[in-house]
Amino acid sequence: MVGQAPSGSEVEATAELALVSAHVWRGQVQNEDFVLQPQFTIAQNGISFNIWGNYNFSDNYVGVDNDLNEIDLSLAYTLPLDLNDISFDIGVISYQFPANGSGGTNAKSTMELFAAAHVLTFQDYVIPSVTFFGDIKEIDGTYVLFDIVAPYQVSEYLSVEGGISTGWGSGSYNKSYWNINGGHKGFNDYNIYGTASYEVLDGLTASLNLTYTGVYGGAIKDGAKATYEASEKFWGGVNLAYDF
Repeated sequence: MVGQAPSGSEVEATAELALVSAHVWRGQVQNEDFVLQPQFTIAQNGISFNIWGNYNFSDNYVGVDNDLNEIDLSLAYTLPLDLNDISFDIGVISYQFPANGSGGTNAKSTMELFAAAHVLTFQDYVIPSVTFFGDIKEIDGTYVLFDIVAPYQVSEYLSVEGGISTGWGSGSYNKSYWNINGGHKGFNDYNIYGTASYEVLDGLTASLNLTYTGVYGGAIKDGAKATYEASEKFWGGVNLAYDF
């Protein structure tokens, strides 16, 4: 999971556990049924390390059942720059698929470098961002995520946000993940989402997320139907986070 690291010198750690109605990643509906997604983040001085996992209770798109099929390790750094209210993050993500078998999409571990820019001029109302992901191991492709989110603090304990995002893939990226031949590059997925978070106790936050994910038509949609469990999905989840 990619996010901005706190810039303070104090060590911050967060443990989270989410029960989600589907496993969806960049438009890929990898499991239409409930999954468990734990993660842990530790951060200091703008540097953060995150470990995230996905556990399937039923068969996913490659037949993994009752097993941990994915573990992501990410290291990120928020650059100490003050450039017209724009913050920049860089980092690396290692994707591990311990139970996905030896063949097919998302079977071999891979690695991406990423760079993100967040426009903070009106951060109390809206935060646009763009993130570039470049695979340097198995895929040798590029994915670009465009996102705009509107946060709102309802009360001292309750906050909500809503947003939209869309992703663009290079020809080699789309060939690998959507089984598209001929170097078909272009926008492939979009999301409309909303989150409500409530601070239950000091350091303990509960949140509810609802998301609609779809893919654009043509070859991308054909690839989604042929490779994954659906070409669109309305999904959601509940999450508990504890800050140490």
